[in-house]
Amino acid sequence: MKNLKYLFISSFILLFSFLFISCSKSNETKAIESREKFDTFTNELFVTEVQKDTITLNYSLNNWESYGIEIGDVKIGHFSPSYIESLLATYENYLAILKDISYKDLRPDQQLTYDVLKYYFKLELTQGDFVLYHDVLGPTTGIQAQLPVLFAEFNIKTQEDLDIYLALVKSIEPYFEEVCEFQKLKAASGLFMSKQVADSIISQCENFIKDPEENFLIITINNKISNMDFLSEDEKSKYIKENNDSIKNTLIPAYELLIATLKDLNSTGKNDKGLCYYEKGKSFYEYLIAYNTNSSKSVPELIQMVDLSIEENILEMGDILERNPKVYEELMDISFPLQEPTEIITFLESAVLKDFPEIPSVNCTISYVPESLQEHLSPAMYLVPAIDDYKNNVIYINPEYNMTDVFPTLAHEGYPGHLYQSVYFRDSNPSPIRNLLDFGGYIEGWATYVEYYSYYLAGLEKDVADFIVANMTTNMGIYCRLDFGIHYEGWTFSDSLDYLKSLEINDKELVTLLYETILEEPALYPQYGIGYLEIMELKKKAESKLSDRFSLKDFHTFMLDVGPAPFTVIEERLNEEMLE
Repeated sequence: MKNLKYLFISSFILLFSFLFISCSKSNETKAIESREKFDTFTNELFVTEVQKDTITLNYSLNNWESYGIEIGDVKIGHFSPSYIESLLATYENYLAILKDISYKDLRPDQQLTYDVLKYYFKLELTQGDFVLYHDVLGPTTGIQAQLPVLFAEFNIKTQEDLDIYLALVKSIEPYFEEVCEFQKLKAASGLFMSKQVADSIISQCENFIKDPEENFLIITINNKISNMDFLSEDEKSKYIKENNDSIKNTLIPAYELLIATLKDLNSTGKNDKGLCYYEKGKSFYEYLIAYNTNSSKSVPELIQMVDLSIEENILEMGDILERNPKVYEELMDISFPLQEPTEIITFLESAVLKDFPEIPSVNCTISYVPESLQEHLSPAMYLVPAIDDYKNNVIYINPEYNMTDVFPTLAHEGYPGHLYQSVYFRDSNPSPIRNLLDFGGYIEGWATYVEYYSYYLAGLEKDVADFIVANMTTNMGIYCRLDFGIHYEGWTFSDSLDYLKSLEINDKELVTLLYETILEEPALYPQYGIGYLEIMELKKKAESKLSDRFSLKDFHTFMLDVGPAPFTVIEERLNEEMLE
């Protein structure tokens, strides 16, 4: 009996062990299936999204065949109410797929991608009530301003690429027709842009097409064709003629159609003030702010955040001048160590290694915005490279702006700004879909943060650098506060003037420029300013928690490792990975 008892216990232990092992294997199998399912979903999602327009495909992939992609219809894209509504239905479907995947079974990198996608899709679904509030046109960031540069830098490495480029130029007509129809719908709904904004866009378009024979796309692309060694001389002549014809007979008429449509509708705009004066404008602005800044804070919370930042930085400037009155004189005669763009890039590439992780060596071409586009484009821009060819990078500089400030500008666009962050992220081999998601608050916030950091690399005396950063942060805060005031609280020009007077800014011409710029591009400045303040908030949290264990390089590495994401997702990782 005694032996039977022990035999029973032994059998029970064996049975329990077998069940435990079987259960473990079952759980592990389930986890593997969840991971495979998630990878399949994100890879298929990438292939679907990257093909939605040919420009995205060309700029995202150098070798699309490796993803099983075949070039179908060449197109710039679509912009219509039905298209936007179809996107919303697609996002609903994507969220349902995510919900069906076991989050706890995913690897940490997959969980990060999951969180990013879930945030992105849920936010996009909140725009359902604002279909006609959207616009692809804008004086600085609008598609009509960006397309010329995107065409000029279109990746042409084979004859097939050249054929695709020419087909793409010809596709601008149906795309602009859709955009014009959309503008008519906006006008019929009382949502057409103000006369000021329309006039600015019209002026930008007219400048671009005013000299067809010397259009910069004819000159730029023809020069490229002349240097294509995969073409015979006869083929070069044929393609140069086709490019000339495409620009003159398709692209320019498309811009003329846009100009004519905007002129016809120019008297229909019912609002020359902020977005909140439209029926659903305040809610739409809340969506725009959430989308542009990647912050989960409400607009009132962001106003409080900005007001505090302005107050603190004004006090900081006063403290600096009190302890070192010579700073004011030195500010009048600031000079940066280098002025030539390629030399600045080379200098910054090595100078940042003290506080930032190393990235692979890459090429950086400095190009200049053509004269016909200078008035309406920003001071500089970085063209994000292909996922599979990220070692070739292009930065455009706009000579219309003060070239003596090109040092911090190239820190913003180059090292350790957009170029550096983009190369680091691509080199980390993230899920491909993350390269397509737009998280401008992180991206522009990072570039603004490191632009301010660059003043400490410029050889300036520390108090001078501290003062400049405090001043720049104050100015950016003021721009953000005006944006919130005009588009959320309904500030008029007079209100904006009074606000700036309270800060002892009495230059009416400057106030007019700021007011008009912010009216034209809602939620643009907060992308930079709020993005910067969110990063600073994370940094201060890490400094406070880690105290003397805090490492600036470790913090930067953490931010870069997470990559473009909502700030709530980044903060969760900060708590789990850096502050645990």
